[in-house]
Amino acid sequence: MKSVWKWVIGIAVCLLTVIAIGAWYLSRHWKPILDARIKEAIISSTDSLYLIAYDDLKFNLITGHASIKNLRLTVDTNRYAVMELERQAPDNVYNMSIENLRIRRFYPRDVLSDRRLRIDDIIIDTPTIHVVNTYHAYNDTLTTKRDTRTLYQRISSILTEVSVSNIHFNGIQFRFSKRTDSTMNETVLQNLNVKVSDILIDSVSQFDTTRFYHTRAIEVDMPGFRYETPDSFYYISFDHLQIATLYRQLTLTGLTYAPRMSKAEFYKRKQAAKDMAVIAFPSIRLEGVDFQRFVDHNQLYAGSLHIDSGTVAISNDLRYPKQPTDKIGKSPHQLLQNIRQPLKIDSVVLKDVYISYAEVGRKYKKEGKITFDRTSGVFRNVTNDSLALVHNKTMEADLTTYLMNSGKLNMVFAFDMLDERGAYTYRGKLGAMDGRPLNRIITPLLNAEIASATIRFVSFDVQADDRRSRGSLRFNYDNMRLHLLTADDNAKSSSMRVASFLANSFIINDSNPDANGKYHRGRINYTRPRTASFFKMLWQSLAQGIKECAGISPERERRLLNAAEEAKKASEKTGDFFRRIFKKRSEGTQ
Repeated sequence: MKSVWKWVIGIAVCLLTVIAIGAWYLSRHWKPILDARIKEAIISSTDSLYLIAYDDLKFNLITGHASIKNLRLTVDTNRYAVMELERQAPDNVYNMSIENLRIRRFYPRDVLSDRRLRIDDIIIDTPTIHVVNTYHAYNDTLTTKRDTRTLYQRISSILTEVSVSNIHFNGIQFRFSKRTDSTMNETVLQNLNVKVSDILIDSVSQFDTTRFYHTRAIEVDMPGFRYETPDSFYYISFDHLQIATLYRQLTLTGLTYAPRMSKAEFYKRKQAAKDMAVIAFPSIRLEGVDFQRFVDHNQLYAGSLHIDSGTVAISNDLRYPKQPTDKIGKSPHQLLQNIRQPLKIDSVVLKDVYISYAEVGRKYKKEGKITFDRTSGVFRNVTNDSLALVHNKTMEADLTTYLMNSGKLNMVFAFDMLDERGAYTYRGKLGAMDGRPLNRIITPLLNAEIASATIRFVSFDVQADDRRSRGSLRFNYDNMRLHLLTADDNAKSSSMRVASFLANSFIINDSNPDANGKYHRGRINYTRPRTASFFKMLWQSLAQGIKECAGISPERERRLLNAAEEAKKASEKTGDFFRRIFKKRSEGTQ
């Protein structure tokens, strides 16, 4: 019995030895065949534009594992030059190098016998990818003759099927270079991780619209990124980017757009009254993304964009000189139309976004601030696609916010995206609130304060375009009292009672309806200066209606603004008089 086992073990060892020697022999002799097939496939599938080279190719027939050392995929510059002369050259070309490529469970026999390439896993560590973009005008036209064959049709003479279960790209070093006539702009991304799942190229899958470039899914994971703008004032950064083609989703976390210096340094360098922006969104999620359309036609189509919480803070310092510019044609919907990137997003959803505007006044050199807290709502039909706008030319916004974190404000906008004069409408209602929180914006800029005001509601309905806004406004309030302020010698605010009494008694209606029961409705008919921004036009139009409801005519407004200055002068004269009197008395007692 013992001898039988010796024979069995001996035969098994001999068989394994024969298999190992045969696998070694075949591995060495199949290498030139596979090498030729690989190079032929690359040349055929890329119209001879790319060349492939590597230092060593190893595979084991027993385990089905293989590896390639120092793989290089490079552009054939001579072929590219010929394609440019023939007006066939693509805008983007790719150069790639890989130090180590590992293949798990590779079946070369199927390649040679059935012309089927089947691989379970490909692991690519720290590849370097360089994309060079050179613009060619002929690629924007439809008349250029192109190879319209599918990838399968291009390789079908060599392989009838290519299937790979997974490809892992670990630690990609990516560089994108955009070449123009005189410059080369570069963007560098590091440490990207990409997983490509279920690749299938055959006669059936070539027409499978559920696949994205023959794949069932592509997942991209990118860590932190920071880009500094060419003007040296701002940077853009994010903490994490994730793309999932299977779920048609893109998620961005920790997005920030902010100055690269403090506010004081910003204006010291600008030497002008320019808006400074700080934008931060913890999470942005783009859903229903048409990745195929984006890659094929450079059009960003998506179902919805979700912005969950975040901050938009704008500030200005009017102590510096203004540099007026023409703002006509630069309303938000007009700027959207001017974006070169074609886009269509069915809905942009905001949730709990904090919005603020702060301004240091030229006259009193103090900062006033207005806030719109917990801003939520939805923008619909956000697009600059001309074909989509033929079917629906209106972009709508339905927003809810809390003015100074107090009064609930609902606003509905409707923008006509095709109107040459930038027509739009807006209506809204501010609910009940105490008027005193508005002192955060009023007191520093106007040197006045609301002593009391019970706001019942403000409602408005306005039609506007680039030049003018017209509409109506209702402002119901009770017990409005103003204090006009000045600074004493210790820089503390003191109430100028006489001026405040005159303003409250003869200039401003303390309620609406007023003491006589008359209701004052605000009429809006505002002509926009060419240098006024969209948001300034919005505010000035509403302010015009509010003033009329409060009984402040243009003449009364001038009297109100002059009251503080007159009282200040009177106060200074009175103070000088008493100081001289007390000074004389003091000298007389000595």
